[in-house]
Parts: sequence; C-alpha cells; structure tokens
Amino acid sequence: MSYANTQVAQIAAISSNRCIGKDNELPWHISADLQHFKQMTTKATGGAVQGIVIMGRKTFESMGSKPLPKRVSFIISSQMDYAEKSGLVGKDNAHVVHNLDDALTQAASLAHGAHLDTIWVIGGERVFSEAMMYTDRVELTHVDTDIKDGDAFYPELPKEFVVVAESEQKHDEKSGLDFRFVTYKRENAE
Repeated sequence: MSYANTQVAQIAAISSNRCIGKDNELPWHISADLQHFKQMTTKATGGAVQGIVIMGRKTFESMGSKPLPKRVSFIISSQMDYAEKSGLVGKDNAHVVHNLDDALTQAASLAHGAHLDTIWVIGGERVFSEAMMYTDRVELTHVDTDIKDGDAFYPELPKEFVVVAESEQKHDEKSGLDFRFVTYKRENAE
C-alpha cells in the first residue's frame, strides 16, 4: 500500500468493544498511552518537523484546537472557512484540507522534504475508515474495558493485517485499567 512511497500508519487506543471516543474525548486517561502516542508520532530528524499527523476536525477540536508540538497537522474539514474560523491561516504547523486525498498528497510531499518515512492517521472514526485502504501499519493500544456509551469506534481491521509485535500487559494505577500495545502490519507490505 503506502502513499507516494511514504508509509501510512494509524494509531489509536481502543476498548474491548472498539470504542475510541465519547463526547469527543478519550474515554480514559492513561499517561503511558499518551507517551506512547508522542513517541510514535515524533521522530528526531534534526529539522523543525518531527512528525506528520492527519486527523478529522472533531479530533483536532478534542485536542483543544491546537496543533501538536513538533508535528505538522493536516485537519480534514468539509467546512470551507474552517481555517479562517480556527485561526489557522498562514500557519506552518497546521493545514486545513477538505478530503483525505488532499491530506495524504500534501503530507507525503512534506514527508519527503522532511526525511520522514511515515504519515500518521490519528482519528477519528471516519478518517480511520477512509484511510484503511492506504494503511500499511496500525499501532493499537488495547485497553481492557468496555465503554457502553461510547460514540466513536475504531473500524474492524481487514484480515490482511497481522500482529507483528505485542507488549506485555501493563497496568495504569490512576485509571485502574490494564492495556497493551499491539503492532499490526498489512501482509505483503514492506
């Protein structure tokens, strides 16, 4: 798969019933998972850009409508005036696009120039689903809980994705939740 010779990876934390969000927020707070997310989506390159992330508008707003530090954010919104309304016009670290293809095209171009080999898709539900056909690798944090009243869910992984790495079970003291990090790769993907 990949996109313009750049690996496309997805990263998410999901519950046992695949929930990724509730009321436009994560349904839990696990510090180790947030650290894992930061470590995975940034790569010291010596340059100003250390990561590229693609997300939907709601995901961007769930993060306080601020681009992530050291990363360039591509925000997909159908609202034509979203960049103006959000104060993002002229920003180097955040670009509003109106569809996934534009996000991937611009992100891949930026990745080549910044010597980054991966574009990260970070949510939400619709963006994960649309990007699956381009995705080479998926990094999931499996959180051992069921979220009964969640309203955003991670899609079922296509059968060509196989587990290539898995951490031991971990425990978060504050939330009381168990979790593990699992890496899936599309078979026949480099």
